[in-house]
Amino acid sequence: MRKVFLTTLLVIMMSAATALAASWTQIYTDDNDNLIYFDTDSVSVTSMTENRDEATFCAMFRMDYSDKGRQALIDWYRDYSIMPAGIENLSYDVTTIHFKKDGDKRYYYISERVSYNSYGSQIEGMHYTNAEATWQEIPVGSVVDVEYFETLLIVDGKRYKRIDAEGL
Repeated sequence: MRKVFLTTLLVIMMSAATALAASWTQIYTDDNDNLIYFDTDSVSVTSMTENRDEATFCAMFRMDYSDKGRQALIDWYRDYSIMPAGIENLSYDVTTIHFKKDGDKRYYYISERVSYNSYGSQIEGMHYTNAEATWQEIPVGSVVDVEYFETLLIVDGKRYKRIDAEGL
């Protein structure tokens, strides 16, 4: 019985380590000096028409908070009289974003966002899950706009030159 338990535990630990072994590539630095990374291995296509006019796909992104960015988020929560326990130790978020291209229109929704402290532990009260898709149009020149194009380039299978905030 003990052997079965240890074997099962080992398999779970290896699976968790594999899930955490993402290929994070820095793609953007926002106005608050937060660094945004993209897991290029996480891209998956849900549906796509033959001519690629319509496509639905998703990917994972990570935001590493600067001191300035963490304080801006704390101030935002304060404005709404919300203060998640542990937010003062916020180090980074991992977010799953779904994208939809429908002709000339581009949409997104966030299905999950999990926040972590500097030790890699999840911060309680800062885990967001959205089971139902609530599509929003992607604002031009936003961080989501950059994330959309980074993901689309992999979906389309093209080699590309990365653009920065100045190039938008």
